[in-house]
Amino acid sequence: MKSSVLALAGTPASQPPACFADANQYQQWRTYAIRSHIGDSDYCTDCTRAYQHQMIKQCRCLHAKTRFFVDCDGYTEGRRPVKERLAGCKKKGRR
Repeated sequence: MKSSVLALAGTPASQPPACFADANQYQQWRTYAIRSHIGDSDYCTDCTRAYQHQMIKQCRCLHAKTRFFVDCDGYTEGRRPVKERLAGCKKKGRR
């Protein structure tokens, strides 16, 4: 496994982002994210508009500026603003 993939969002599996129900749910997401080679938007890639709004109302969304796009196959992808994605790259030593 690549170390950059293991350092997803710089958040250890034992300390899930607030939008996850618990550490177990986050660990399961990480397992599949490593297999599918997620992009720079990390866990926001798999979010939805409806879930984001729910998390914002509960003050649990760390990336409220994430925008959602539908690809040509009809799948929705969450993308963080470029500045947020690049900030993660600097921490990981990729830029």
